[in-house]
Amino acid sequence: MARDQVVYRRYAPPPGGHGIVEHLWVVTVPDGAAEREVLLPDGHGLVTVAVGTTGVHIDPLTLERTPDGSGVRGLADRAFVREQHGPSVRLGAQLDPVALARMGVRSPAHASVAVSAVLGAGVEEECATALGQGRDADAAWALGTAVAAHALPAPVGSPLEALTPVLRSVVEQRGLVRASDLARHADLAIGVLHREVVETLGITPEAFLAAVRFSAFVRDAVGPGPVRPQDALAVLQWYLRAGYPPREVERFTGLSHVELRRLEEGIAAALGVAA
Repeated sequence: MARDQVVYRRYAPPPGGHGIVEHLWVVTVPDGAAEREVLLPDGHGLVTVAVGTTGVHIDPLTLERTPDGSGVRGLADRAFVREQHGPSVRLGAQLDPVALARMGVRSPAHASVAVSAVLGAGVEEECATALGQGRDADAAWALGTAVAAHALPAPVGSPLEALTPVLRSVVEQRGLVRASDLARHADLAIGVLHREVVETLGITPEAFLAAVRFSAFVRDAVGPGPVRPQDALAVLQWYLRAGYPPREVERFTGLSHVELRRLEEGIAAALGVAA
């Protein structure tokens, strides 16, 4: 590996983790290297164990900078820019949309809950030790196993059980459905659906749909793995200048033309380039 090369590795969930952990990843940033990425609001919770230099979250709408290390995050409703200097190693478990609810966690979308508060003492240390020794696969296995062990089945007949296949179908359909379609699929009144999704995910059904749409829109252009800000910026700039009708813009990206423009300007400002 070159001294300044950032490496991304992806791992499948361990046995028993399917339906709870979607996948795991490890990103290594060597000493002297720097990485920036756009964190997409893709409708999934996230558990992260970080070793080394602490990263920074940048809100593209306010340019507020906050430290970003180990922790458990809920479902974000908008994109963020993340800045990381080496040396650092980060392990992440991307969760199923209802995994945090099955773990009894109400993690704010834009704030972090301690890993130990969710998975108990020892898990973060075990993962951090493995990462520090270069045993990335072992660290991923340990985190995935711990997450799966803390997720209880949805009670039979509960709203959570009804919502689980519905929310997964939203991700599979790239968010290109309406809240009323979700209510019908779950056999719930629209008001009940709204309440249950807010209680389960911490965001509204509309925000969840918009987040999944936006992430799918960006992923189509940039592919899997970390999203480089300059790539996300290029996607937004191209789309905004294509002249699509406002209804089509919101339908396929989850954001209005004005919101996309604000995000473009914010990412550009975070990068220090012209929008």
